[in-house]
Amino acid sequence: MSVIRAVELMTKLHEFVWYDHGVMLTFTLNGDPYELDSPVTISTLLARLEIDARQVAVELNLEVVKKVAYESSVVNHGDTVEIVNFVGGG
Repeated sequence: MSVIRAVELMTKLHEFVWYDHGVMLTFTLNGDPYELDSPVTISTLLARLEIDARQVAVELNLEVVKKVAYESSVVNHGDTVEIVNFVGGG
C-alpha cells in the first residue's frame, strides 16, 4: 500500500470517527480559530476557502508544505495553518 493511499484511508477513518461523534474540529487558521466537521487535506481546505493553490504557500504546524503534499497533508484538531498569498510588484 502506498503512503498516499494509507493517508487517504486514515483521513476517511478520522472523518468517520469525528462525524459519528458530532465533534467539531478546531484549528487555528492565519491566527484565528476555525472549525470544521472533520479533518481535511490542505487541498480540500483550500478548495472550501475558494483559494487557488497555485497562488499561495501553506504552513502546517510551523512546517512549509510542498504543493505536491497538499493532497496528503491532513489538518487535524489543534493544528495551526498559515496561508500566505503571493503578491507581485516592483
